[in-house]
Amino acid sequence: MNYAIIDGTTVKSTGTFQELFPDTSFSATGINADFLKDNNVVEIIEALDCTEPTQKVITVSPYYVQSEDKVYTVKVESTTADEQTTLINQQWENIRVERDSKLLATDWRASSDLTLSDAWKNYRQALRDITTQSDPFNITWPTKPS
Repeated sequence: MNYAIIDGTTVKSTGTFQELFPDTSFSATGINADFLKDNNVVEIIEALDCTEPTQKVITVSPYYVQSEDKVYTVKVESTTADEQTTLINQQWENIRVERDSKLLATDWRASSDLTLSDAWKNYRQALRDITTQSDPFNITWPTKPS
C-alpha cells in the first residue's frame, strides 16, 4: 500500500512507509494513528469503481481530498460515445468467448452415442441465446444442470 505526505493541501511525496521514512523502524503490528497524524501521512487510493460503459477510471497526478483525508491517483470520467461502443463490443466478445467455452465443455454430452436430456438441451440453447440479452455488463448466465 502506498501513502502520501501532505503539506496543507499539497501532496509532497508518495510511496511505501519504507520509501517515505527510510531511516525509521516500524513494528510488526504496523503504523499507529499518532505517527500518521504527526507526519501528515494519508492513504493513497489507487483504484475506484465505475459503471462501464458510461464511465472509465483514469490515472492522474496525486491529489488530496481534505474532506476524506485521502490522496487519489485515479478519477472517474465519463466515456465518449466512441469509447462506449468500443467497450460494449469488447464486452460482447468476452461474453462470446466465455459462452463458447461453456458450450465446448458440454459438447461431449451431445455426441451421437448419448441421449441429451431436456435439461442439457435447454442449458445449451440458453448459452447460445446469451447474446440476445441487452446488457453485456449484466449477463444472466443459465444454471448448469446437475
